[in-house]
Amino acid sequence: MEIREIQKEEIHQMKKLRDYAFRNSSGGGEEDFFYWMDHGNRLGAFKDNELAAQVVTYPLEVMLFGERYQMGGIAYVATYPEHRRGGLIRQLMTKSIEAMKEKGQIVSYLQPFDVRFYRKFGYELGFHMAHLRLKLDQFVRKSSGIGQIKRINHSSPEFAFIKEVYHQYSSVHQGMLVRDEAWWARLTRRGFTKEMALYFDENGEAKGYLSFGFEGTKMIIRELIALTSEAENELWAFISSHDSMFDIVELENTGDIQELALGLTNPTALKVEEELSYMLRIVDVKEFLRRYPFEKHEKSLYIRVTDEVAPFNSGLYKIADGVSQENDNGETYENLLEIEIGTLSQMLLGAVHPRMLKAYHKIKASEETINLLEAIIPQTSPRFYDHF
Repeated sequence: MEIREIQKEEIHQMKKLRDYAFRNSSGGGEEDFFYWMDHGNRLGAFKDNELAAQVVTYPLEVMLFGERYQMGGIAYVATYPEHRRGGLIRQLMTKSIEAMKEKGQIVSYLQPFDVRFYRKFGYELGFHMAHLRLKLDQFVRKSSGIGQIKRINHSSPEFAFIKEVYHQYSSVHQGMLVRDEAWWARLTRRGFTKEMALYFDENGEAKGYLSFGFEGTKMIIRELIALTSEAENELWAFISSHDSMFDIVELENTGDIQELALGLTNPTALKVEEELSYMLRIVDVKEFLRRYPFEKHEKSLYIRVTDEVAPFNSGLYKIADGVSQENDNGETYENLLEIEIGTLSQMLLGAVHPRMLKAYHKIKASEETINLLEAIIPQTSPRFYDHF
């Protein structure tokens, strides 16, 4: 079996494997598929020049701690059944992570079909998605009369404001995708931008938007982005104004549920279904730690990392005024954290706090070290609104 890059003239073999492995066709159609196959990093396992297994990495960016980080988005992981359990995906994933490091992609995301499967490659759960359901007649939100709502789509001149509002929102919320023109085109191909409502405040500045659609007697909110509480109120008032047309509103990608409930007149009527969705991993530990915004601290922190898939990450790191990789002779240090790569990724991106990981025996650390970690790790809650 040969592990190598999939050439452009072999992309048709990727489509064939995709169609076999993923029975539901992608919403963006073939144009979307071929665009990302052309721009992604394609690795395959071949037997007699026939594709047996594949892994694709999208070259993307995400916002972390107010900065852009290059991210490798894993997609279309597939093997023909006659070649399964032969370790092909492990080889491809290992090569893909190595390639990400070479390309400067410091983190990686993926949407798992099986969490246990991808934990073997150092990924851990980092995000959850909430699906909300509410009867329109169970809440009433009235417009304040300040500003205005304008219905638009991707062909409208005002669509540029949608992009700017998203950019401002994603810049201050941990883990969100940097949507470039190619990604907005992808959302358009998938119908995301067909119906949108854009809110302008009293100064004529765009401060929030909805992406929505209709399905039977339901109004579907695909995304609600608001930069101010006033914008959120007016967007909800717009949704509420449909109560004579639709019975149910279903929402996703609307932000923090607790914050959302503060603005509802009857939050007990809100039905919430949460799903643990995307997984993540740090690709380059040393570079990630170097850029990480630890809070200032006097005592040194030592982190002993284990990464079986990417052994270049394994080792002992000292966090003091800066970050250094130390010679590791296995001794015990004051304020030592022993952790696997997936758990480290989960912890530093704010998905789970150190004390909780300690309680579930996911990490080894003294109580003093846990206190230090809780003090120097930024208190963030990651969110991710996109799909690949």
